[in-house]
Amino acid sequence: MPAQNNDHILPMQGPRLALTPIEERDIDQVAAFFGDVSELYYYLPDVLLPRNRHQLDAMMKDWNDGVNNFAFACRLDDQTIGLVTLADLDPFSGNAELGIMLAAASFRKKGYAREAIGLILDYAFGELRLHRLYVRVAPENHTSLRLFEAFGFQKEGRIRDAMRRGDGYVDLLLYGLLEDEYRQAKCSDDEFCLNGNKSYQGER
Repeated sequence: MPAQNNDHILPMQGPRLALTPIEERDIDQVAAFFGDVSELYYYLPDVLLPRNRHQLDAMMKDWNDGVNNFAFACRLDDQTIGLVTLADLDPFSGNAELGIMLAAASFRKKGYAREAIGLILDYAFGELRLHRLYVRVAPENHTSLRLFEAFGFQKEGRIRDAMRRGDGYVDLLLYGLLEDEYRQAKCSDDEFCLNGNKSYQGER
C-alpha cells in the first residue's frame, strides 16, 4: 500500500535539479510551452489546442489535486525548466502514470530529463512505495522511448488509435516499470544500469 503524507521529504534534490510542489510562479514559467501546439504534439494525448492562462490554471488543478494526481516543478536554481507528474495514482494497486516535460529547447539534450526521472523514481518507489509506474509514448518519439528504456521500462503493448492528431489517429506505446525491476536496475553508485552498463546519457 502506498505511503501517505510524504511532504516532509520534499523537495527531491539532485546534483543540479530539485523537484518541488508546484506553485503559481512555476505555472508562469511554463505557460509558453502550453501555448505552443508544436510542443504539445507529443505531450498531451488529448485535444491538440494551445492553452491560455485560465485553461492552464484549471488543468494544473486537475493534475495536482493532491489525491490521485500530483505535479512537481522541475527547478534549476530559481528557474522552473519543466514539470514532472504522477497521474491516476491507484493507492490500492500502487500504480501511477509518469509524465515529464521540459519547457524549452534550451533545457534539452543536457541530461535534465534523465536526472528528473531518477528523482521521481526514487520518490515513487521509495517514499510512496508504489508497485508500478507506466508511461504512454508515441512510437515516433524516439528520444523519450530511449530514455525510459534506459531506466528499465518494458514495452507492455500498443494502444491503437489512442491519440487524435489532425484528421487521423496515432497509436501510443505503453511502457511499465515494476518496483523490483527498478531495484534490480539500480547500481551501487546510485546510477541506473542495465546488464551491468550505465544507462542512456543522451539527448534528454
